[in-house]
Amino acid sequence: MKVAIENYVIRLLIEKELYSEQVIHKCFYWYGGDFGVEIAVHSEDLFEVTMRPTNLLEDLNATVDRVKRDLIDFKLRDIVDRETKTVRELLIAKAFAYYGIDDNPQTEISDPVGFSPVA
Repeated sequence: MKVAIENYVIRLLIEKELYSEQVIHKCFYWYGGDFGVEIAVHSEDLFEVTMRPTNLLEDLNATVDRVKRDLIDFKLRDIVDRETKTVRELLIAKAFAYYGIDDNPQTEISDPVGFSPVA
């Protein structure tokens, strides 16, 4: 990743090989409250992210450090999400599987607060 800070604007060139477009968008979404963020394709191999702070008191070097940590965090989340997709799908299928549950249960509906659900 290449970083340039000039005129109180952060420009980052981020390798497409390392970070997918989805990871970049998820990461920089969280900066939208404090920065104007633009994400563009810089070249075949690079994304360009431009960050303009809404508050001129921001420590831009600390922000760059936070961005680097957040990109790793969101990439790890993406890896875990992809690796556990099948397990999650199986759990959801199992949770909603229909195992001969009676469509018309023979239970009595009670009304402890005076609202009649059958009237």
